[in-house]
Amino acid sequence: MTGRSHSRWIGIGLVAALAGCAAHGTKPHAAAAPSGASRASGVAADLAAADAAHGNGDKRVLASTLLRLGQRGARPLDDAVADDPVPAWRAAVADKLPPLRGRALGPGYVRGTLAPGNETSLNQLFLSGQAATIAADSQPQSELRLRIYDGDGKLVCDRTPAHARDCRFTPVFTQRYRIELSNGGARRVNYYLVLD
Repeated sequence: MTGRSHSRWIGIGLVAALAGCAAHGTKPHAAAAPSGASRASGVAADLAAADAAHGNGDKRVLASTLLRLGQRGARPLDDAVADDPVPAWRAAVADKLPPLRGRALGPGYVRGTLAPGNETSLNQLFLSGQAATIAADSQPQSELRLRIYDGDGKLVCDRTPAHARDCRFTPVFTQRYRIELSNGGARRVNYYLVLD
C-alpha cells in the first residue's frame, strides 16, 4: 500500500467515526490530549469525555476512556473521594472493564459543578523543588478560567480557557497555593481539576 492510499484509508476511517458520532447525536470530545500534552491534561480531558459518554449512554466510549484513566493512574484527591463520579461510571460498564487492582498513584483530581459566573477555589500544598502541573476541563466544554496564587497572593498562572493549556511551575519554597476556577460561560458545567 502506498503512503497516499494509506493516508486515504485513514481519512476515510476518521470520517466514518465522526459520522457515527453524528448519527448518535453525540459530539466528539477531545478525550485524548494533543501529543506533547501533560499527563494532567490527558486526565482532565478523559474525565470530561467520560462524563459526556456517560450522559449520552455511549458505553463503548465510556469503557475505553475509563481504561485510559486507569492506565494513567488517575485518583481522586483525598478531599474529593465523596464526589468522585468514576465508581458510578465503572458500574455502568462493569461488564466491559477489567477489575481494579490496588490503589492508583497517579494524578489527583477533583470534580465539581459551576454555574455561569460562579467560581470555586481550593488550597493545595506544593513542595519546594518539585515540578507541579495543574490542568482543568469541563463538560460541556466552557470558558473556564484557571488561576493559581502562591502563599503571598502573587499570581503564578492564569489560563483562559483552562482546557487550552496547563499551569506548570516549580515552587521555590514549600507552601500552600490557592487554585481558583471560574465559569465565564453561559451554561452550568461539571469541571475536572487535575493536579500532578
